[in-house]
Amino acid sequence: MILAIALLALAADLPDQAIRGKELFNLKSATGYACTTCHAVAGEGTAVGPDLKTIAPLHPRAVVLGILATRTQYVKTVSQTKTKSFPMIQSGDIYYDLSKNPPAAVKLTPDEIQKARDNGSWKHPPESRGLTKEQLADLIAYLRFALAGDAKGVDAKELN
Repeated sequence: MILAIALLALAADLPDQAIRGKELFNLKSATGYACTTCHAVAGEGTAVGPDLKTIAPLHPRAVVLGILATRTQYVKTVSQTKTKSFPMIQSGDIYYDLSKNPPAAVKLTPDEIQKARDNGSWKHPPESRGLTKEQLADLIAYLRFALAGDAKGVDAKELN
């Protein structure tokens, strides 16, 4: 109940730029992915991917690097002994198959994993979304507001 009240207050106080960023965060792209497919912010989404609180306070250019990354330290390619390989992210002892939308939880025992290696094919979905600098600034403004309480916004010129 308290969380619901806090979320309503957050929604009521969102600056215009953060409102646009929140819409982008929740909007599915042509590939069917929204940021909420793998990330959770302000009680919305699925916390499969890394916690975005760590990037919200960074300089906007650093945040853009994370958003547009074609490869990431968190994703590995796992080969199973009896099936094909898949891109995965691990959370505790649960692996999430990133070839599925939304990512599917897969329980694997160590003896079921033939090899886990650096990912060479999976790409972070926003990389292919074609977001403009203004849209990226809006998205960062939302993350900063929702995760760090920063209401000053982000100028698209900061992304150069």
